[in-house]
Amino acid sequence: MTMKNRNSTFVLLVTALLLFATATGCEKDDNKPASDKLEGLFYYYSDEANMQIRVIDLNAVSPFRRSYTLSEEVTLDLIAQDREELVIKAYRPATTSPMVSKKGMLIKSKNANGEWLFIGNNPWIGLTGIADGETWSEASEYAEGATGFRIHEKDVVNGETIYAIESTKYPGWYFSHNGHPIQGANLLCLEEFPDVDKAPGFRIYKPDVQVLEGDPSVPKIFEIGGD
Repeated sequence: MTMKNRNSTFVLLVTALLLFATATGCEKDDNKPASDKLEGLFYYYSDEANMQIRVIDLNAVSPFRRSYTLSEEVTLDLIAQDREELVIKAYRPATTSPMVSKKGMLIKSKNANGEWLFIGNNPWIGLTGIADGETWSEASEYAEGATGFRIHEKDVVNGETIYAIESTKYPGWYFSHNGHPIQGANLLCLEEFPDVDKAPGFRIYKPDVQVLEGDPSVPKIFEIGGD
């Protein structure tokens, strides 16, 4: 084989590897999790050594991070039984929604009627609120995609998938482990991060307790995480 042929073969090999890496990255970024992974308690460990967690609560006046210390008497299943409104569910938006091309999802407490999570920009980007009284179709078109969130699969730890949750309206803004320094230390806020890998991770625990679907406006074909 001549030197010229060797160089051509090397270039082709490198090009193929780069194309494979790009395709693999795109496939991972498509983030189409299995349907049984997107309903449950959205939580993270604030202090794993001491079994301290924060669970997202969308049923309060403002969405916030509720604290628990896990033990034999306080398990994730018991938390869901005691406060089934903490069971959160993600939904596909309407096919006419601008969120579809951005792979956005709608998020709310499973048993709530017309209460959809959104991200605002007044007075600061990153604050969250609840679109009270909106139907599923209205939430799909709400405030230029402010109800849209991408759920990225980051990693798997001890059999549990770790997710980063990003705003579709404000790309690069993710659910944070921090509250807002001015508005409230326990609020659920989004912060800006350079990429998915650096964004905070959340787990989704599917409890044994069965929570009834709470929004009749959601078409069954657009539900995520159902049985």
